[in-house]
Amino acid sequence: MKFELTNMRIKVTDIQYLNDLRAVANKLGKNSLKQRDYSKKNGAKYSLTSAIKRFENWDTLLKKAGLEGEKSLKGMEYGEKEIKDEVLLADLVRLANEINNPNITISDYDKYGKYSAVTMSARFGSWNKAKERANLEVKYITNNSNEDLFQNILDLWTLLGRQPKYGEVISPNSKFNGSTYARRFGSWRAALAAFIDYVNSENNDEEIADSDTPLIPINILAVKSKEIQKEIKIKRTPRGINLRLRWTILKRDNFSCTKCGRSPAKDQSIILHVDHIIPWSKDGETVIDNLETLCEGCNLGKSDLL
Repeated sequence: MKFELTNMRIKVTDIQYLNDLRAVANKLGKNSLKQRDYSKKNGAKYSLTSAIKRFENWDTLLKKAGLEGEKSLKGMEYGEKEIKDEVLLADLVRLANEINNPNITISDYDKYGKYSAVTMSARFGSWNKAKERANLEVKYITNNSNEDLFQNILDLWTLLGRQPKYGEVISPNSKFNGSTYARRFGSWRAALAAFIDYVNSENNDEEIADSDTPLIPINILAVKSKEIQKEIKIKRTPRGINLRLRWTILKRDNFSCTKCGRSPAKDQSIILHVDHIIPWSKDGETVIDNLETLCEGCNLGKSDLL
C-alpha cells in the first residue's frame, strides 16, 4: 500500500485575505487588529504568516483592508523612532516572570505579551534566539532521531485526522515545532515527504525478526521413518507494532475507532490504539489483516472479554 501527500497549497487571492481580515475585525468589533487577533479561534481562515508574506508587512495588510494601521514596531511610517530591542526583550522577561516560567512558549507570549511571537522571531531571528537575548531558558532538542520526529508527525496526524499544516505544529499538540523540522529536512513540506517515504519503505529485517521467537515442534516426514520428530525454529512476526504498520492501520481506519467510530479529531480526549484482532499470545500475527484501530475504551472492553 503506497501513500501520497495531499496538496495543501490552496491558491488564495488578495481579496480573500483582505475580506477575511475584515471579517475577523467585524467579529471582534474592532477597526484595527493586532497580529495575535488574527487567529483561528477568532474565525481567521488563513495563516498569519501567509497573510503577512503576501502583503510584505502587517500595516500594509491592515490599510489595504480598510482598517486602521497598527503602530508597527519599525514605526518608520509614523515618523517615530524604532522601538529598541531592549524594550521587546524587557516585555519578554516581564511575562516570563509573571507566569513564573523561564521556558516561556510562543503560545504563552501570543496570549499575554504586549507584542507578538512573530515580531520577536522577526526581530531576533527566531523565538529561541529572542529568549537567548533575554537570558531566558532555551530548550534545544538536538538528539532526537528522524523516527522520533516521524512518530510526532503520526501523533499529530492522528489527533487531527488529516495531514497537518505547518501552523499546527505547535505545543501542546506537537512535541516539536515547525522550525525543528525545517532545520532537519529543509521545510515542513520536505519533512512530510520524508515521513511518507519512510512509511512507504519496506520493513527492515530487524523490524520483522523477533529475538524471542519460540521453538515450535512440528512433525516432519522422515525419509526412513514417520516417527522422527524434529524441532525447528519458525519465525513469527514481532509482538510490537512498528511506526509503519501503525500508520497503515490508522490511515486505513480513517483515524477512528472501528468499534464506536470516535476519533481525536472530533474529541481530543479520545486516545487511539492499534491492536491485534486475534491476540498475539494466541498465535495472532502482527500483520495488516490482524490489526485494527480501537479507542482506549473499546480496547479495554475487548480485553475484558478475552
